[in-house]
Amino acid sequence: SRQVFPLELDIDNPAFFAGLEKLKKINDRAAEWQKKGGMTAKLGKAWSTAAAAATFLRLYMIPAKNNALPANIRLVPTW
Repeated sequence: SRQVFPLELDIDNPAFFAGLEKLKKINDRAAEWQKKGGMTAKLGKAWSTAAAAATFLRLYMIPAKNNALPANIRLVPTW
């Protein structure tokens, strides 16, 4: 991807993997709420969705790394 895209995700930033872990925990909680059923489960699922959206937004706000594109950009078939 470094040959094509001028930006890359900063996966070396500790907040990146911490955010992914948080998204996993939120997803696990949402799955538990979905198993329960009922009105409180719907509220819990909505809360989990909002928490996941906020966490994803924080991940999106991590500054990307600039990437210098090579002088000759081309894709070569592998066959």
